Amino acid sequence: MAFTDPEKARIKHFLKYPAWQGVSNGIQLGIPVGSQAMFLVDQSFTRLTAGGEASVRADLAQLECIELQMGEARRRFKATTIGDLKTNQLESQMLRVELEEWRQKLSDDLGAPINPYTLEGRGGGGINARVVG
Repeated sequence: MAFTDPEKARIKHFLKYPAWQGVSNGIQLGIPVGSQAMFLVDQSFTRLTAGGEASVRADLAQLECIELQMGEARRRFKATTIGDLKTNQLESQMLRVELEEWRQKLSDDLGAPINPYTLEGRGGGGINARVVG
């Protein structure tokens, strides 16, 4: 069964690509277009076997669950203790790490990269990669 348009949009969301209808591959303002590798994601939708689609859908379900937990965790940012319950101060950070792990699994199952030009989480990539050391 082929991916639905909403599934494709959510997969692109987690891989940090825009859900555009058309992509202009090339150069903008002297640098590669930030969505340049998105064609690999689009091609993977048609190349996956039924088992591959099931794996991607399972990854997507995990990512959706983690994203929901991240939204719920924001409500607890103001409190460190609620009655006798102490909140986990590392919850948000732990969820971000978990989200990144599942994002990588989704990328691997699709055979398509996470957008190397995203500025979220990994500090950007491609020609704009941050050098640490």
